[in-house]
Formats: sequence, structure tokens, C-alpha cells
Amino acid sequence: MKLRAFLTKVGRRRGRAAAFALLLGPLAVCAAPAQETAPQPQQDESPSPLHSLAKSFGFATDVDPPPDFVQQSRSAEPVAEVPVFASPDEPPGKPKSAREVEAIDSDLEAIGKRHDALRAAYPPSAKAVAERAAEKKAKSKPKPPAAGAPPQ
Repeated sequence: MKLRAFLTKVGRRRGRAAAFALLLGPLAVCAAPAQETAPQPQQDESPSPLHSLAKSFGFATDVDPPPDFVQQSRSAEPVAEVPVFASPDEPPGKPKSAREVEAIDSDLEAIGKRHDALRAAYPPSAKAVAERAAEKKAKSKPKPPAAGAPPQ
């Protein structure tokens, strides 16, 4: 009785579409988890009626078996699941002390200074720095006024 009142309220076309959606909605919700957990049908088995119906409407296809090289590369035993929220393994060794960290930092700074000195002494680098300085000097020099332009 309630469905009939709903159909008259919405109209025949909209009511039919709404009723169809109401009837197929729970079926579609149940089909997705069932598809994930159901084993793949073997070639000699026939697919489920739901799969046949979905295939006739163009929502499903038949999956071809994987090529031989893929099947040969897979292990025969199932792969162990990796836990999602597992904490990572601790790194090997013990943490560095404050003195060790300072020593590493000073070593890195010394290496950086040595590399800066090498880069500054390298001829292409010195040439590029000189060219850049000349360009900046030329850009900063005020341009002389044009011959026909009024003085500012």
C-alpha cells in the first residue's frame, strides 16, 4: 500500500525508476563484496547468474587466465599478509651520542668548505662568476636618453 502511494505521488515514470532503484540497490551492494571474496570461476565452471546478468548489460567481462610466464613466476604457496599498522623494525646499532653527532657535523662542514674552495678555483666556475658580475653591472648602468626624447 505504501509503495502504491509513493508511485502515485512521484508519477508513473519516476515511480517505476525509483522502484527499480530501490529493488536493485541492495542487490548491487551485496554483489560487490561477493565478487571480491568469491573464487574466480574455472574455465569449465559456469559463472554465476549475477555475473551473466551483469555481462549482458555490459557491466562485467570474462577475465582471461594470466600468461604462462606470470603463472610460473608466482609462488605455489600463498603469500603471507603484511600488517598495515605494524611498527617498523628498529635500525641496527645504537643511537649516536651528542659528541659523535657534533664530530659528524664538523666533518661535514669541513668537507663542504673544501668543496666550496675547489668550486671557486675551477676555471669555468670563475669565468661564469665574472660573466654574471659583468651582466649585473651592465644592467645596473643607467641608459643614456634617446636623441629625440625630451629630458626628464
